[in-house]
Amino acid sequence: MNENRIAFFIITGVLAFVGILWYAFENPAINPRLDAESYTIIRKWDMPVELNEISGISWISKNKIACVQDEDGIIFIYNLDTELVEKKINFGKSGDYEGLTVLDSTAYLMESSGKIFEVSNYLSPTFETTPYQTPFSGKNNMESLVADSLNQRLLFTVKDKDPNSNSFKGIYAFNIETKTTKALPIIKISLNDGVFQSEDQDDDADKSSNFYPSDLGINPKNGNYYVLEAKNPQLLILDSIGKPIKLHKLHKKSFSQPEGITFAPDGTIYISNEGKKGTANILEVEFEEK
Repeated sequence: MNENRIAFFIITGVLAFVGILWYAFENPAINPRLDAESYTIIRKWDMPVELNEISGISWISKNKIACVQDEDGIIFIYNLDTELVEKKINFGKSGDYEGLTVLDSTAYLMESSGKIFEVSNYLSPTFETTPYQTPFSGKNNMESLVADSLNQRLLFTVKDKDPNSNSFKGIYAFNIETKTTKALPIIKISLNDGVFQSEDQDDDADKSSNFYPSDLGINPKNGNYYVLEAKNPQLLILDSIGKPIKLHKLHKKSFSQPEGITFAPDGTIYISNEGKKGTANILEVEFEEK
């Protein structure tokens, strides 16, 4: 009887100790680092080895996404249903290709040097590739690209230093008809905006180094801009006129290196992660916008 009683107290003590540990380290009220995420990962697709350095992605049709990786001049057509690359388009020489967007039958790719490659009739054997140099260069480190079909233009932002200021990162427009880039941004993402501030940030710190956009997307449902960052995984949502709405911090365990973002016509969001430590992937994600 005494042995049973001792065993009972031992088990009770162990359970209580485990409960205390959980309360101290897992309870969000005690440990803010474990607050509930402001997003939900719905599904994950692991990429084949040839897309281990996946960068830009673009939705092209039902369950098909065009992808590019940052070394080869190849557009990969990935089927979400079969989980296979079903087509490859060799559009150009090897380079540092970072951004990809598709508008109708034309694919556009952004090289980190600021050069845009227009691949007309990209799914046809007779496709044609034409390069256009924007005013930006490798020192600006260009990684983003999205088609704004309503205004017949391409939009992109600067990853490193914006040529017009140290206090903002601009979203710039490339006119599809004239093949020219506006000198001034259509939207300025102020690096001094309160959305970037955190309690542990030094107010005197150089804010120009706090946001490094890796891609840009437009929500087809409301026109909001989604600006992705890979260096410090996070996602900034701006409204249709460029006002910051929300900054989502992305956990590195799930978002090892988020390089690309795209939307399906129904607003479904897909984000690509380079295989920095492990296997590259594409994630379907839902985000809170407010």
